[in-house]
Amino acid sequence: MDADIRVSSLPSENRKLFQKVKHQTLYKMIRFSWWERHKAMVQCGIAEEDVFSLTAGPVLMYFHSGLVIGAACDPERNSVLIWVERDDTGYVSDDPIETDTDLFSINALDKQYSSSYWRQIVGHRIEEISIIKSIPQNALLAELANEVGIEFVIDNGEKFILSHGLHNSSDDFSVITESYIDRRILENLKWEN
Repeated sequence: MDADIRVSSLPSENRKLFQKVKHQTLYKMIRFSWWERHKAMVQCGIAEEDVFSLTAGPVLMYFHSGLVIGAACDPERNSVLIWVERDDTGYVSDDPIETDTDLFSINALDKQYSSSYWRQIVGHRIEEISIIKSIPQNALLAELANEVGIEFVIDNGEKFILSHGLHNSSDDFSVITESYIDRRILENLKWEN
């Protein structure tokens, strides 16, 4: 795998990685929360079944090929970032999230801290990937990348979004569906393939 697609980057700078992910089966998704599952509910003010989606911390997506990609957000760029955590060549990132003892893992299939929606996602093939850009509402935002989401369409027609603040206009990373997006925010978004 090309070294240039392994590094943390904006989605638009890493379209080669999207090509590698397309048509692969997603067999596992893990959030790495700053807090233990039960504490994340209190810290984030969220419902139990929303902990996977809305806790603070990155996500790893695992594919049958051996590819594992990570995603988080960068508030300074008002964007989501993606990277290769490991691949089928034996590459492993310099600072693997899975070994970070300060983070707590939450599986998308967790029956208590994740909604049943994720069971429709995990185990299915990625068919399409789009970058979601925010239309800047002021001069400061116009200077930033504004790549606020990556939407994945699955072979069963379901979708999910790796999001930078789309659920609450914050600087928080989340893993959501479009239904979580605030309608006022939705009016200022555009999808690009």
